Amino acid sequence: MRMRRWLVFVLSLSWVLVLMQADASADGGAYIDLDRTHFLVGSTGHAETYVSVPANKQDLFGRGPFYLYATPGRSPVNEGQPLPSGAVRLATMTVERDRGTAFELAASFTVPDLPGDYYALGVCNDPCTISGFREPLTGSISIVQTAREAELLNEQQRLVGEKFGLKRQVRKLNNARADLERRLSYAGMQESELNATVTRLRDQLTDARAEARRRASGSSLPLVLSISAFALAVGLLVLRRTRRPRAHDVPVTVDRLDDAERPKEPSLR
Repeated sequence: MRMRRWLVFVLSLSWVLVLMQADASADGGAYIDLDRTHFLVGSTGHAETYVSVPANKQDLFGRGPFYLYATPGRSPVNEGQPLPSGAVRLATMTVERDRGTAFELAASFTVPDLPGDYYALGVCNDPCTISGFREPLTGSISIVQTAREAELLNEQQRLVGEKFGLKRQVRKLNNARADLERRLSYAGMQESELNATVTRLRDQLTDARAEARRRASGSSLPLVLSISAFALAVGLLVLRRTRRPRAHDVPVTVDRLDDAERPKEPSLR
């Protein structure tokens, strides 16, 4: 099961990257396309591919017919070599000109009774002297024994696709988080710098206010002292003028001393 899961994603790519030698040149169309993903044993399938062959090499088609093979595992069909062990001939490929130097190779086939697995597809004549046109004609087919197996494989592929999608989203979120952390760190440094600036300005303002009060107090002191002295002088003057003499301080004026000392006699009428 693990090998089957791994093959579903890498088999097609591995076949495209396989380099093989051939007698002619082609400009594309080296992958064999199928009409569905999974094929039930006994069902009918259709395969097709496109190649571009220059006019001076088109006589190679006369070395056909060319056959479509299914081979187990990753065993490729190599021209000039025997077919891989377990290779099964599926159908004969038809060759039709599409336009100009482009040709379509197609085949309809009945799915053979093979164990459920992924199989490689290859094209070659008999004996195998031409397996492609400079680029090998390759592909992949999934054969299942029951429809339920096909459903489970489809569900598995869907879940695997979702898993890769989630992993991609997680990578994006991690990148976004890292960027946000960098921004927060930069903002924290800016905040620290602003706090230090505010503290410095507050201290400067406090010092400036204290200096202003000190200067104001120092410049008004002589005036305050002058006003206080003047007020004190005025107060003393007012106090002196408003003070009245007491009775024992008033001098007694008499014409004669004896008049002052002599008691008064009662008058006789």
